[in-house]
Amino acid sequence: MRTIIRVCSPTVVILSLAIALAEAQDRPHADRVVFDVHLHALKAESFPDVSKAAFGAHRKTATGQVRDSALLLRRTLEEMDRSHVRQALLSGDPEAVRQWAEMHPDRFLASYDPNLSSPDQPAEVGRFEKEAREGRWRAMGELGLAYAGRPLNDAALFPYYEVCQRLGLPVFFHTGLDGPEPQVLVSPVFRVELGDPLLLQDVAIKFPRLRIVIMHMGWPFSDHALYMLYAYPNVYVDTAVVNWILGRQLFDRMLKEAVDTVGSDRILFGSDQMVWPQMIGPAVASIRDAPYLTDTDRRNILWGNAARLLGLTDK
Repeated sequence: MRTIIRVCSPTVVILSLAIALAEAQDRPHADRVVFDVHLHALKAESFPDVSKAAFGAHRKTATGQVRDSALLLRRTLEEMDRSHVRQALLSGDPEAVRQWAEMHPDRFLASYDPNLSSPDQPAEVGRFEKEAREGRWRAMGELGLAYAGRPLNDAALFPYYEVCQRLGLPVFFHTGLDGPEPQVLVSPVFRVELGDPLLLQDVAIKFPRLRIVIMHMGWPFSDHALYMLYAYPNVYVDTAVVNWILGRQLFDRMLKEAVDTVGSDRILFGSDQMVWPQMIGPAVASIRDAPYLTDTDRRNILWGNAARLLGLTDK
């Protein structure tokens, strides 16, 4: 048997390496592709103007607000492309959510915002189920119950959760923080304690197959959020806004504790860009650059967990 050894010239080897490097740069690596579970379509002109609230951490949001709706969409897509955010789950203003999702169905999935002010709630629930079965909705929330003075375990939402459990749709809950000066700028009845993740025990017990997402890692109740992850296998958390509004040391402590305690398979990436699309990049970097995360952790948080939760096709 003869062994044939092919010898390539140095020029050929260098050229091949250059081509491979160029191709790698043209497409993001598998662990760099991102799904953002917490992205908002908003009427930017009516968003609270926080430009004068420049105290503490809010100095990061006092400037740079996008106040034009068309510009907000364009800038959001630009920032998504820059950070390899392939798709996002949209919540926010219902009309803006519909418009963005219809204009860019390859980039945005729509999440449902229930109208609790309607006097005919059974009809609202029935309409939601019909539209969800038709594929219009992929999730429910962000449910900002605390802004309406409602606790996270408000039973008025239970009929909606029954539908979501039956259809396998996750429900995203605003938990914990808001600001600056939330009672002045957002809602006079907002109380942070209404968003304590421990209130979701009642939901998790009554709906054991409902996939519950604790947004903002529950901060300032991050230990309570971690307990919910620890106790209930159908509970998830997202990293939105706390990954850029808080100091890096505080965010890293929360994320590292979560990964060390329960693993990375129920932690979801979110940006919560609101009217600051430029914060999508720092939000993504908070995961990509975290030295305590393994490559598997990063893939889980940036894409894999959302793909499993929302039934996405392989990237």
